[in-house]
Amino acid sequence: MRAKSIFLVGVLLVVAASTSSFGQDAPAQTSDPDYAKHFVAISFLRNINTAEAGYNSKHGGSYATWEVLLASEEFRASKVLAQLVKIDPQLTNAQFSSGSEILPGWSLRLNLTADGQAYDLMLEDLTDKTCGYAAVTDERGVIRQSKAIDCKI
Repeated sequence: MRAKSIFLVGVLLVVAASTSSFGQDAPAQTSDPDYAKHFVAISFLRNINTAEAGYNSKHGGSYATWEVLLASEEFRASKVLAQLVKIDPQLTNAQFSSGSEILPGWSLRLNLTADGQAYDLMLEDLTDKTCGYAAVTDERGVIRQSKAIDCKI
């Protein structure tokens, strides 16, 4: 009886893990025409947060600028781009830039504290002229979405 219970718990954990990771890789079906673009932003910030955490751990507790992170082994640009292309096929031939417009239509602002112990990051949709959609995060890994006042999130 105990073996059956342990087996059942194991199966449930595998199902839960595969369901939750799939949910992060594919945008949900929605009537919001901008949902896929917003999902690209959130997925991208998840990748940056993960890379920054790895960089911080490996390099004595400091975070990286975008230029340093882009060239680091913690940030695998080709893998990240492949994930983003699955969400937005228009990014198929895109390359990350070290400038402020890091992908076509997306502006990145990554600020480090003077001692490199913290960062904040904003990824802004340059094509959203009405509401100025942006996704923001920091070293805590919490991702927030924002728009101009009076625009529905």
